[in-house]
Amino acid sequence: HVLNLPRGATGRRLSLSEMLGVYELETLNKESNTNLQLPFQHAPISHWIHLLAPPPGPNAPIVAVRFGFPDRCMAVDAQGIFHFFIWTWKADTEATSNWQDSYDLFADNGYFEASEELQHFRSVPRLHYSPPKASDPRKPRKSRSAIAVISKCLFASRSFLVVSDGDGKGGLCFQLVDPSKCAVQGEVSVSSVHSDRITTIHMDPIGSAAGVGGVGGELAIVGSEDGTASLWRFIANPSCQLPLRPRLRVGGHRGCKIHAVAVNSSLNLCASISASRCCIFNISNGNMLQSFRHPSDGLSGLSGKEESGITCETRFVDSNAVCITSSGFIVLVCESKMRSTKSDFRRDIVTLQLFTLEGIHIGSKALESWRGIPNKISATYDGRAVLVCSGRGVSVHLVSAIKPLHFIDEWQIGDSDDDVVATHDIDFGPSQSRPVVACAGLSLGEIRLLALKGISEYSEHHKKGSVTEAVGSVIGTVRGTGSRVVGLVRGTGSRVVGLGKEIGREAISDVKSRGITGFLGDVLGKKIDP
Repeated sequence: HVLNLPRGATGRRLSLSEMLGVYELETLNKESNTNLQLPFQHAPISHWIHLLAPPPGPNAPIVAVRFGFPDRCMAVDAQGIFHFFIWTWKADTEATSNWQDSYDLFADNGYFEASEELQHFRSVPRLHYSPPKASDPRKPRKSRSAIAVISKCLFASRSFLVVSDGDGKGGLCFQLVDPSKCAVQGEVSVSSVHSDRITTIHMDPIGSAAGVGGVGGELAIVGSEDGTASLWRFIANPSCQLPLRPRLRVGGHRGCKIHAVAVNSSLNLCASISASRCCIFNISNGNMLQSFRHPSDGLSGLSGKEESGITCETRFVDSNAVCITSSGFIVLVCESKMRSTKSDFRRDIVTLQLFTLEGIHIGSKALESWRGIPNKISATYDGRAVLVCSGRGVSVHLVSAIKPLHFIDEWQIGDSDDDVVATHDIDFGPSQSRPVVACAGLSLGEIRLLALKGISEYSEHHKKGSVTEAVGSVIGTVRGTGSRVVGLVRGTGSRVVGLGKEIGREAISDVKSRGITGFLGDVLGKKIDP
């Protein structure tokens, strides 16, 4: 009963895993394959556009991005200010007439047109709580950045739900933001949700929003410095009634600060990570299913203590970089600090760690030093690969027990050491399963858009739909306005005719009483002598 279309069939968009070729084991076993097309690394210059931040600077990094509607993109920077972008793809229909029958990932010919919708400085939409300024040395670096996440589904038909830190003291704030109007439609603030500051938030769609049926909405897990996490459920109904208390509250970290959280509604699981422990819970009843520590130094490929006096300490990083894939794996980030007691030798190594949901360590992947600590990890729709947002772009790694975290592709942004551009978030549209465009939120308030296969057909389809709707609305407006104008003219004409009759009667009576010379004198404003 399922219509299985071939890869190059007309009207079929590819998934991101198909574009990356993770289903082809022969391709992954090769060390280098020059004939393989990669959607990020081999993309031509005409398939992407880089939007710089508006002056004056310096600008805060974009920490969250989300596609909304066919031509809108919404973002939040580290200072809590909302940014709204409008984009379109100008397809070359003559050059891409037969792109549907081609296996070429870059058969779509065209270019981007995008701009940021700037708001008046007196009415700039922003989060309810503004984090401390970056110049405050008493605050840690992460505490100076806004803690916010944007929902993947729409609430109240046209608004995104933004969950953020409410007051810096454990409170939460829920805001409904309309990307088409570039305004905050409403907000709710809940105080004292946790006894200490909110450190991390993660959301995942449920029900119809996740493509599994049922009531649509979002699940949100909130981590705090008090060592606990709370789970919230939001239902995307027209009335949009927001909850005032969490559905569950979980712990397991003995009061240690929670660095990262993740929730996966399809697996009915959520996870919270501190410096030394990862806890996995069942979101139905809140029971802890598994708790494990970071990998030992021997498992991570690093020696714990050598004769030369070098010691190694490994722990989970203080970053919201964690991902639960739909294939049943969890990807974490560890930082190993190597120190020597006999010399000044110091070295920090950041690694990606792959675990099963049972806490079994599968493998690791060391990252280059210039990438720094990852800011976010996102998984593909089928869980076959993960995208790591870090310095100089986004790297794509395979999720597999045979080749754990094998490097597949890279969206490189910034080539030189002087041009260090960090990626904080990535999103795909119009859907996670069949994307045609990607957006990356960068440091200094910049974003970059990348076209994927199928964007020409998608843009042409929505262009025709938008033109038809626009013409229909204009015709309806003209019809309604015309009827009102005709009615107004009719009513005004009858009133004018009635007024003319009354003036005529008064003029006749005046002429009879005073004569024609007196009447003409009043009309001309002067007296006429007979």
